Formats: sequence, C-alpha cells, structure tokens
Amino acid sequence: MSDTIRSNTITEEENPAEEELLSFTNDYVFRRVFGDENVNSLSSFLAAVLEVPEEELCDLTVDDPNLTREHKEGKAGELDVKVHTKSGEILQVEIQVRPETAFRDRVAYYNDRLFTGQLKKGMEYWELHRAVSVVITDFVLLPENDDYANRFWWYNPKNGALLTDKQEINVLELPKIREDDDGTKLRQWLKLLKARRVDEMETIAQGNKAMEDVVVTLRRMSADESERRLAEAREKDRRDRNAEIQYGREEGLAQGLTQGREEGREERTLEVARNLKAAGAKKALIIKTTGISEEDYKAL
Repeated sequence: MSDTIRSNTITEEENPAEEELLSFTNDYVFRRVFGDENVNSLSSFLAAVLEVPEEELCDLTVDDPNLTREHKEGKAGELDVKVHTKSGEILQVEIQVRPETAFRDRVAYYNDRLFTGQLKKGMEYWELHRAVSVVITDFVLLPENDDYANRFWWYNPKNGALLTDKQEINVLELPKIREDDDGTKLRQWLKLLKARRVDEMETIAQGNKAMEDVVVTLRRMSADESERRLAEAREKDRRDRNAEIQYGREEGLAQGLTQGREEGREERTLEVARNLKAAGAKKALIIKTTGISEEDYKAL
C-alpha cells in the first residue's frame, strides 16, 4: 500500500479492509469525490475515457464547484459533473445505476442540450465548442455488442464519413468489464469505480496517485456520518422516484386493461345488436335484449 493512502488519518482498525465503503456509483458520492475534491483525478479519468494525453485536460473548470452538502434529505437535483476545458470543450459525466425507459433517447437529448445550450445571441455556429457526454451505467445498455466502452459521433454508417465530432457520447458499461486485463487506464478506472471493498480498491489504485487520491477521499466520506447520511438519502430518493414511476406504469397498465375490457364488452354487445338487426329483429327487442341506447341503435 502506498504512503498516499496510508497517510489518511483513518486507521485499518477504524475502517478494516473487508468493510464496504460508499459506492462511487452513487451520484452524490461521485460528484463529491471527483467534482469537488479531486479535479486532477477527474482529468486523469476523462483523459482515459477520451484517449488523450492528460495534459490536454489539465486545469478543468467545474461548474458549480461547491456542492451544497446540507441539501434537504439529500435531494440536490441533478448531480452530474460538468466541466470546461481550457480550449472551451464542455464535458459532462453522469452515473446511472438502473435502466430507465427510453434512456438512450434521454442521453442523446442531454448531449444535444449540452451542445446547443452554448449558442447565445450574436454567436456564430463555428464558435460552438465540442460537447462530450460520458455516461457510466451499472447495467448493460448496449446488448448488441460486448465492448464496455462505446463512443458515438455523427457519421454515415454506409461509408464511415464523419459529419462532425462536435457532439460525442461515451457509454461505459460496468457489467461488461471482464477479468482479463486489456492494459488500458480506462479499464483500471472502471474497475475502481465498480469495486466495493477497501482492499480491492487499494490494489487497483496502487502506484496511481490520481486513483489513490479518490480512494482516500472515499474512505474519509465513508467514515463521516453526515456524508453517509446524505449519500443514503440520495439513494433513497432515487429508489422512491423509481418506485413512483413503476407504480404509475402499473396503474396505467391496470387502467388500460380495465378500459380495454370495457371497450371489448361494448363492442361485443354492439356486434350482437348488429346480428339481431340483420336477422330482422325489431328495434324494441334489440334494445331490450342488448341494453344499447337509442343513439347506438341508430349507429348500427
């Protein structure tokens, strides 16, 4: 274990290796660890995602760098990490733990807002900077391939001609990471984000200061009762929202089935009335037998 991690004031007895820490995939935790306290580590992570030298992403500017910790019940709205590079590029990182309906469309929409939101009155289109979305999922979003990292640009799928790379979406799927090491820094970072145990994190981060720094911060947050409470409140808020959405779907489905059954019964009744009329039955008999209204009878 390196001196960087050992320098933390938390001892092994206070936080044993087998203890599970807070999860990096909690968006509050990710925002605190990377967006508030370890911007240099964020630069290293994003450089691995975009496959560029870290020097190109030094001196990142974080939007709203001072996250309010004591927000009500952990509800701080969107907790994505949004940064600007020295060259003006906009990068946004978000964590998604569970799938949502039309999530792919939402990702595309958010990236489009990131890009078009730059355009102010009097600006020219050529002044727009690259807008890059980095979406980390703890579920499989793209089952059509086995790659844990997928990058999307605007291009012609028929001949590969690139229209523009000014809008870019990177999807990183944690469940797709295999045990065999591909030797990339990105895989190392994603393994760290996926890890839960202290000893596993420290093994992955060994010798990488950017990673060691985030592990130190995570250990400190995990030992801080107020930080744990806020992270857990954020997780509860997310679960509650998902439960409300699921309840709404189930209610909608139930109402739809009920409505469908009622509409089905009405249609069958009208069909009987049509058959009686075609057989020469009188109007009074048809209405009495089927219970349809005068208006329904006229419409037969």
